[in-house]
Amino acid sequence: MNDDVSTTESNQPMSEDSAAEEPEEPMVDGPPEAADEGGEEGGGAGMLGEIEIPSTGRLLVGVGGAVMAVSTLLSWLKVGHDSFPNVTGVGVTTFGVGLAVFLVGLSLLLRRKSVGATLGMALGAFAITLIFIVLIGTDRNILGFGVWLGLAGTALAVLGALQTAFESKDQPTLELLPMQAALGAALAVVASFWLDWVDGSINGLDSDVLFGLPILILGGLALVFTAELLSIPLMILGGRRQALLTISLAAGVAITVIAGSNVLAGVLLGNDSFGSGPIVALVGGVLLTRSIKEA
Repeated sequence: MNDDVSTTESNQPMSEDSAAEEPEEPMVDGPPEAADEGGEEGGGAGMLGEIEIPSTGRLLVGVGGAVMAVSTLLSWLKVGHDSFPNVTGVGVTTFGVGLAVFLVGLSLLLRRKSVGATLGMALGAFAITLIFIVLIGTDRNILGFGVWLGLAGTALAVLGALQTAFESKDQPTLELLPMQAALGAALAVVASFWLDWVDGSINGLDSDVLFGLPILILGGLALVFTAELLSIPLMILGGRRQALLTISLAAGVAITVIAGSNVLAGVLLGNDSFGSGPIVALVGGVLLTRSIKEA
C-alpha cells in the first residue's frame, strides 16, 4: 500500500510552489551594462567613454600647430627691440607675420576643422613665414631660432593636412556659390598686382613685399577651378568636383591668412603704412571661403 502511494506521488506533476523552490541561474550583480563588459574585445569603454585615437595626419597637424605657437614666443630676429628674450614672434619686427602664425597655430591645435580649411591655414602660415625669411635674407645672419622653428612647424602642419586629405574617405559634400566665388577670387587677383600694399605705389609683387605673389597664384587657381566647376554637370564627375571645391576652399583660407597678416600689422601693431591691397585681398579671400559650404 505504501508502495502504491509513493509511486503515485512521484508520478504527479510538479506544483507551482515546488517549481518556485527550484534553484535559478545565478544573476549578475550590478547594472545591466556590467554584463556587457568583457566582450570579444576584452572590455567596453567603461565610464570614460570611447577613446578616439587621432589619425597620423591629424596628429601631425596638432604637433605642427603647437610648434608654430611656441616658435612665436622665441626670437625671430637677433637685433632690435624684440631680440631675445623678448616675445619677438608676435612683436612689431615681424610686421604681423608672427602674430598670424601664432593665431593659426593655436587654431590648428585646439579646433578640428575641415580638410580644406586645415590645408588652407597651414599653407597660408607656411607662405608668410617663408616670405618673411626671404625678405630679411639669410646672408646677414640676423634671423633667430624662432623663425626656423616656425617654418618647421608650418611645414609639418602642411604635411599633416595633406595626409589628412588622403586619409579622409567620408568627407562632407560641398556646394559652390559660383558668382560669390568668382568675385572673391577676382578681388584677390586684382589686389595682388594692381593695388598698393605699402606707401609709394608698391604692389604685392614687388621684391620688397612679395605677399601678393602667393595670393596671385591661389586666386588664379580659384578662378580657373570656378570656371571648370560651372562647366561640370552636377551629376557627373562627383569626385573630381569635390576635389576642386576642396582645393578652392583651401585657396580662399590661405588668401585670408596671408592678407590678414598684413592687415594685422597695420591695425593691431600700429603700422599704418599699408595700402588698400591687403584689405581688398582679405575681402576676396573671405568671399571665396564663404562661397563654399557643406551641402
